[in-house]
Amino acid sequence: MLSALIIDDEQRASDILQLMIERFVPAIERVRCCNDARQAAQMIHEFQPDLLFLDIRMPYLDGFEVLKQIRHKRFKIIFTTAYQEYTLQALRFSAFDYLLKPVDLQELLNAVQRFQEHQEELAFQTEQLRNVYNNLSATDPNQFRLAIPSKDGVYFFLPGEIVRLEALGSYTKIYLSDKRSHLASKSLGEYEALLADQGFVRTHKSHLVNRVHVSYLDHEGFVVMRDSSRVEVSRRRKEEVVQQLR
Repeated sequence: MLSALIIDDEQRASDILQLMIERFVPAIERVRCCNDARQAAQMIHEFQPDLLFLDIRMPYLDGFEVLKQIRHKRFKIIFTTAYQEYTLQALRFSAFDYLLKPVDLQELLNAVQRFQEHQEELAFQTEQLRNVYNNLSATDPNQFRLAIPSKDGVYFFLPGEIVRLEALGSYTKIYLSDKRSHLASKSLGEYEALLADQGFVRTHKSHLVNRVHVSYLDHEGFVVMRDSSRVEVSRRRKEEVVQQLR
């Protein structure tokens, strides 16, 4: 069974989240709260949680400063935060789970389930966290590096390095400009939402292309990429795709 620690300076928010976990998340058997970020590191050391629900904005120390006090992070981090687009985008690009306040029950259940199904990704969390710090220090969100979790590890790329993405069941194959490819453990729909502002175009239910790497639309209705690959365009999307590629 799992244990969870909630770190949030707002006691009402932490109490509500604790109650939700106790009532609706049977996989978590033990749960505790910490409402003072200055005490968080010691409580983490003593409690040794499997899951850490960590608020980002707190007095004295923010969530990232708390994490910098912990040398060995053997717990899964799920950030909790009010809406802040720049910070959220940095987390999304680094493949971190987060919950928006007020916490939605289904989102909570989904986050715990993802942890249970992909516990092997915990080994790559340090690299993901380093990527968050790098993204937050960037002056332009277009310079955020994207974390690609796979069974072999986590890889990091700028969106401009991605030529196209192809759905393979619940996984996504990502083709890069240097001819490499990686199989990512996220769906194509997740990447479509993540890359919506980065010039990517959904040509088909199974394909997402980077407009920067498109050469032309051929007479058979396929998008031809600069690496000479041909990508199918569905009939119902054709007019929209043509408009987006102009």
